[in-house]
Amino acid sequence: MAKHKVFKIHDKLHITITSKQIELTPKLRGYIQQKTLKLTKYFSHISDIHIIISEEKYRHVIEINALTNGITMPGRAEHSDVHTAFDKALSKVENQIRRYKDKIVTHTSKQEKDRSIS
Repeated sequence: MAKHKVFKIHDKLHITITSKQIELTPKLRGYIQQKTLKLTKYFSHISDIHIIISEEKYRHVIEINALTNGITMPGRAEHSDVHTAFDKALSKVENQIRRYKDKIVTHTSKQEKDRSIS
């Protein structure tokens, strides 16, 4: 049976951790919270992060879904070590958030440039 843990880190950021077939230790929970907070330094408009941790045979599967401005940015990774799997999945989400933020900044500055020319 899946176990859900919901943590409210900031006023607007909610982290939900769901564990399937694996026990969520306080050490692992702390590691996940610490690493997940790094996402807010890239983009402050993240409202929800849902993390699913499961164990299948010999590997750990981590799925991370970050919700920002109505857009879900997913990351999924598998590895024999749960920490490595989490780091890989988080890296995928970080890259998506960086690209999204760059797109917003570039698009906004391009619009302002076009307005000044007109």
